Amino acid sequence: MATANKNKTAAAAAAAKTALATSPGDPAPGMRQVLQVISKRDGFRRAGREWHGTTLVPLDELNREKYEQIVHEPMLVAQLMEVPEEHVAELTDPGSGEGTGTA
Repeated sequence: MATANKNKTAAAAAAAKTALATSPGDPAPGMRQVLQVISKRDGFRRAGREWHGTTLVPLDELNREKYEQIVHEPMLVAQLMEVPEEHVAELTDPGSGEGTGTA
């Protein structure tokens, strides 16, 4: 039984460490956080958006609830990234609706 308790403790510690590494924080100077979202099925809807292919969403466009919905959704693969501020507009391209995950 001692082994089972050690494994539970180790698993809990690993989960906490992973959660800290993937939760949003302050970006490095000159950088902006974006969430890369890959939809397993085009047209899938979550967090008030329709997702197609790979989408980059500036993190400041999401509240905490929507962020949590996206990262915990099995139909979406999400990765938090930092990109230079000057590249965010061209990567997310809000004018065309492409890349933003909105319909």
